Amino acid sequence: MLEPTNINLEEFRAQLRAQGFDPEEKSLREMYAALPHLNALRARLRRRYVHSDEPAHVFKTGEKTS
Repeated sequence: MLEPTNINLEEFRAQLRAQGFDPEEKSLREMYAALPHLNALRARLRRRYVHSDEPAHVFKTGEKTS
């Protein structure tokens, strides 16, 4: 995933190509325009979970609830 917030369009294009993506120019520019919003969202995510953290939901499969 792209970390830098000050990446230019050509660096963005090169990183996408290095990952095997080659979008059309219009799509590339739309993704590049959205990059600051994506980086802001990623900055708000909590990253340091530990093994003892509880999940928000627990789903059990194969059990009947009736």
